[in-house]
Amino acid sequence: AEGGAAGADRSVRVEDDVERTYVLMGYPSVNRWGQDAEVEGDAGEALGGPDGWALDVPAALADGSPYCRPMHISRCLSLACDVVSNRLFEEIREKRGLVYSISFAWRPYKIMKGGYVTCVFMPKPDQVEESIAAVRVALGEVLGGAFSEEELRAARSPLVTKCREMVDQSNTFWLQLMEDVGNDLSPKDPDCMRQVPDHFEALTRDQVAAVLRRTLLPAMRRLSISIGRAEPRPAAAAEPA
Repeated sequence: AEGGAAGADRSVRVEDDVERTYVLMGYPSVNRWGQDAEVEGDAGEALGGPDGWALDVPAALADGSPYCRPMHISRCLSLACDVVSNRLFEEIREKRGLVYSISFAWRPYKIMKGGYVTCVFMPKPDQVEESIAAVRVALGEVLGGAFSEEELRAARSPLVTKCREMVDQSNTFWLQLMEDVGNDLSPKDPDCMRQVPDHFEALTRDQVAAVLRRTLLPAMRRLSISIGRAEPRPAAAAEPA
């Protein structure tokens, strides 16, 4: 494995039955409530005030119910992660064939002001640098808002379906929501627990793109990359006759 902060080179030999390479890209992000200790002015707090980030949010849900503003950042990023994952899979794996697998995830904390983003992929051993460069470009494009309405619909449909199933069938889902309401740091109120799927349905492409440009895109300047390599044990040298 190779990697480390500030260009540090730390490595350890890993043996495997075949040659494999893994790449982990990661950087800090906002937390569950849209807060980032590295950003001046918390997004979550800003959304509740008159100034803030001046983000456009839905005026109301489809049935006229009020839209839960405090969770707008988190809601947009939850949906955007599927957009990003789909783009990386199609562009890096399917079209260019640079990797065997690739995934993207946002891991927000609930207590600390922050979270982190990861992009993990398994490139072909002879295309590591090319795959890293391609992933960085693709990430920059989609996090900059360069995705289509069709891509948003493709990501939203399964997410909304999953939410509806969880609302109807999962006690765990409701317990998690109640836990958030009891968290003093959470901006949620009971209204945020109602009509969860409808809140995702209310988001537009431009609204999701705006949140990405204010959160995950600029945070890429703090990107760290670790490369893991595994290979078979070298064949032992033959004993001299």
